[in-house]
Amino acid sequence: MYVISGVTGHTGKVAAETLLSRGEAVRVVVREAAKGAAWAARGAEVAVADLGDAEALARAFAGAKGAYVLLPPNLAAPDVFGWQAGLLAAFRAAAEAAALPHLVFLSSIGASQPSGTGPIVGVHRGEQALRGLSRTRATFLRPGYFHENVAASLGSLAEGKLVTFFPPEFPLPSAATRDIGALGATLLLEGPTEDGAVVELGSPVTPNETADAIGRITGRRPALVALPATEQAATLRGLGVPPPVAALFQEMTTGFIAGRIAWEPGRRHVPSQTSIEEVLRGLLSQAGPPRAQS
Repeated sequence: MYVISGVTGHTGKVAAETLLSRGEAVRVVVREAAKGAAWAARGAEVAVADLGDAEALARAFAGAKGAYVLLPPNLAAPDVFGWQAGLLAAFRAAAEAAALPHLVFLSSIGASQPSGTGPIVGVHRGEQALRGLSRTRATFLRPGYFHENVAASLGSLAEGKLVTFFPPEFPLPSAATRDIGALGATLLLEGPTEDGAVVELGSPVTPNETADAIGRITGRRPALVALPATEQAATLRGLGVPPPVAALFQEMTTGFIAGRIAWEPGRRHVPSQTSIEEVLRGLLSQAGPPRAQS
């Protein structure tokens, strides 16, 4: 039995689907029973638990060979890192109480750095919190920047442009969420190795390559507009993102450009299996073709 959290999101959903497709027993963790109905219909067990409830999470982990956990995004939290610390304490307590053999934690490129990486600081602290458990060995899955993050910039295609805060030829280490979920399932099936094992995932993609891919899909390559990374926080605040969160995202972008956020030498590394073009085809089919505004 493998326990998967985050099944209402992208990576957890793929991890659970991958395991079920291989004939494995799966228990999904959801906050509301209704959200587990579709999974139950597919043969999965359903555990209802808030990720911050250590006792409920321990019951979900009971009898499992391994579990996949992540820190869900929460832009509304007044103290994002404080909120994450509560979840991490619950993960730790639940794993110990259930004597869970293996915990796969969704981390990130740059998680080896304690500061200067924006929101990635949260998973750095997560890795520190989940190391050294007496009954559980942790594996840290560190993907690059999500391919799907480009969705936030696709609204400008109607104006014939694609906005980025990275230099046009910057090789941004990137990965698709479907690859992350699939690798998470693979790591569970492989089982634990040494405590604190790190597995990286991703390949470089430049903003120019992203614009080229859009051109191949739509027949019209957008003009790439590369704004200074130092303008990102103000731009995000204008879109309604809380100022502290906007500042964290700007710190992450500048961290990539400065090289603070990079692959860690000597770690196991898996290249991307899904290209940015494949992801864009899915995103653009959902949004429909860009139309000029009148």
